[in-house]
Amino acid sequence: MDLCTVISEKFIPQAINLIYSYKINSFDQRVYLYYFNTDPQKLEIFHKMFPGQVVLQEVQPICDHALMPRVFFYKVYAINDCLLNHSNAMIYSDSANCFINKTTELENDLVDESLFMPYTNVRLANQYWTTKRCFEKIGAPDAELMPQYWAGFQAYKKTSDNIEFVTRFLEYMKDPEVAMPETTVKKPDGEKERCIEHRCDQSLLSILIHKLGRHQHFDIHKNERYGDWQTIISFDASYVPNFENMVLSPRESKFGQYRFAQGGS
Repeated sequence: MDLCTVISEKFIPQAINLIYSYKINSFDQRVYLYYFNTDPQKLEIFHKMFPGQVVLQEVQPICDHALMPRVFFYKVYAINDCLLNHSNAMIYSDSANCFINKTTELENDLVDESLFMPYTNVRLANQYWTTKRCFEKIGAPDAELMPQYWAGFQAYKKTSDNIEFVTRFLEYMKDPEVAMPETTVKKPDGEKERCIEHRCDQSLLSILIHKLGRHQHFDIHKNERYGDWQTIISFDASYVPNFENMVLSPRESKFGQYRFAQGGS
C-alpha cells in the first residue's frame, strides 16, 4: 500500500521521519506527499533523500478555506486526489505520526477495503465536536450520538464504495458551513450548546461514515496497533496503551521525537 500525507513548510522534518518509518516498518512503496504554503525549493530534500519514491503534489486552492491550516481541508483534498488519481491502495497518515513496528497485519485489518479508527468514550460523540449546522448540511441529525473517528490515520483500497466515499468527502468539505469554523473557535454554537469545538475534517469523516453506513466496530487489537491513544487517555486516565503491540505511534514528532529522522530503526 502507498503512503499519502500532507504538510505545510514547518512539517518537512515530520514528513521525513514518517517516510523513513514507512520504508523501515511498512510497505515501502510510493509516497504521495501533498504540500501547501511551502517554498517548492525546500521540497527538493525529498527527492534527494528518497530518490524516485516521493511524488510531490501541491494542494490546489479550490475553495476559499482550502489552505487554512486549522480547517484541514488539505487533508481531505490529499486523500481524494491520491485515491482517485494515483493509488490503488493507500494509507493516509498525518505527518507527525510514525510506524514503529511492522504493518504486517494492516491489509488483514481492513473492513470493506478500508480502515477507520473509532473512539468509544461517550464524551467523544459527534454532538460535542460538530456544529449543528454541519449536521444539517449533511442531513444526518441521527449522527449526533455516534462516535467520532480519528482522522489522522485512514486506509483505502480503490473500490467503487471507497471512490464514492472520498468523492463525497471532498464535495462536502468544500462547503464552509460543513468545514468551519476552525478548531480555535470554542463553543461555536453558543455557550449553552453542547458543541465544544468543531473538528472540521474529523467531524465530516465521522458523520459521513454514519450517513453512508460505513461504521467499523471498535476492536481492541486494532486500537492497540493504530489507535489514537493520546486522545483516548486524555478522556480516560485509566486507559493503559499497549506499547509492545503498537504499530503506528501518533504525533511523535509533534512532541519532538524523531526516532527515524536519520533513517534509523
